[in-house]
Amino acid sequence: MAPPKHKVVWSEGMFLRPQHFQQFERYLEQTLQQRVMPLQGFFWGFHHVAIDADALAIGKLVLTEAQGIFPDGTPFRFDHPDDAPPALEVSADTRGQRIMLALPRLRAGASDVVFEDEGDTLARYRVHEEEIEDSGEVALEPALLQLGRLRLRLVPESELDDDWLGLGVGRVVERRADNRVVLDDGFVPPSLAVGDQPVLRGFVHELHGLLDARAQALAARLSQPGRGGVAEVSDFMLLEAVNRYQGALWHVRQVPSLHPERLFRDFLMLACDLATYTATDRLPGVLPPYDHDDLQAAFTPLMVELRRSLSAVLEQRAFQIPLQDRGQGVRVAQIPDLDLLRTAGFVLAVHADLPGEALRARFPAQVKIGPVERIRDLVHLQLPGVTVQALAVAPRQIPYHAGHVYFELEKGGDFWKQLERNGALALHLAGEFPGLTMEFWALRD
Repeated sequence: MAPPKHKVVWSEGMFLRPQHFQQFERYLEQTLQQRVMPLQGFFWGFHHVAIDADALAIGKLVLTEAQGIFPDGTPFRFDHPDDAPPALEVSADTRGQRIMLALPRLRAGASDVVFEDEGDTLARYRVHEEEIEDSGEVALEPALLQLGRLRLRLVPESELDDDWLGLGVGRVVERRADNRVVLDDGFVPPSLAVGDQPVLRGFVHELHGLLDARAQALAARLSQPGRGGVAEVSDFMLLEAVNRYQGALWHVRQVPSLHPERLFRDFLMLACDLATYTATDRLPGVLPPYDHDDLQAAFTPLMVELRRSLSAVLEQRAFQIPLQDRGQGVRVAQIPDLDLLRTAGFVLAVHADLPGEALRARFPAQVKIGPVERIRDLVHLQLPGVTVQALAVAPRQIPYHAGHVYFELEKGGDFWKQLERNGALALHLAGEFPGLTMEFWALRD
């Protein structure tokens, strides 16, 4: 239970006691915290923290400097050995544990200050003397004041009980036979700014690169001629989302003081947007919750999901294959990927200055389709070749054009098997089809 923090009532003739000033200080601290805490839900953590790498080599954990706020709102800052917590001898049984920067909790009825640093006391401050200069206009001689220094400690997570507050500074991977302590490089202490944590900065840089690569690929695909339909709309929508989050991450890189919770929210929204395009069921899976005290557990699985989504191969669903006019009614198409002949469907989009029903009836009867080397036999011997079937509507993967009729090639038979070997398709159309235009499309399911 914390001490009461009601306002001190000052009155004329009162006898001043130390308790008056202590209570006045508690009241001011409480008022300040109540004003500031609603501005940011996760208000505790480090602004920065530095670990002595040389001390790790001899089995000790030493903080050279740190600044931040404890979960009860107590601020701290040190960059001098006198203010830093004592070094911690890291034992072998701390494998996998977090090492905590700890401070005794504020407790009602207990001494908050000690003059001698006894190991078993739960006082928050230890008294030390320091000469303080007079900052007034008429400066007096320095005065020797008694000041309170926070009694900070470094303790393994397993030793942190309810009498102490703590912030994780690192996670022990192992203590080797030569006494060197190895810390988890991926650990992220509770932080107040993204720019102060190398791991979070690395996530931002990596994700910005992945988004840029995906944006370049989508923009190049959308610039290809002859695209349209649902596939093009889907690519435009994905490119819009990618560009939007590129802007958000650019802002994070320009404003390193951004809180990690804001960054997590952006990452989470990006993962949900990308699931629409990359997940099998078009829905986001189970995503991690935000844990300010364990940012590694929050961000790491989210980054795994983002890497998967942004590295997934988004297959192009429709490919327009050029038809080369060879004269005498013959057109030739070279299938660029033989695998398409086994896995894709093929559609001819045909337009002529004829009524739609006439075109739908005449075209299948007068077209011959087959391998290039057999097209002459198909025409002269009046063999059926690869047949076509008129479609009731345009396939959703390709652009719809008014006045066009769409015909699907029937896969199968000996002629199709020959096509699967060389990918060279020929088409011959007899009869009069004024104003004829044709597009040849390969469609993935």
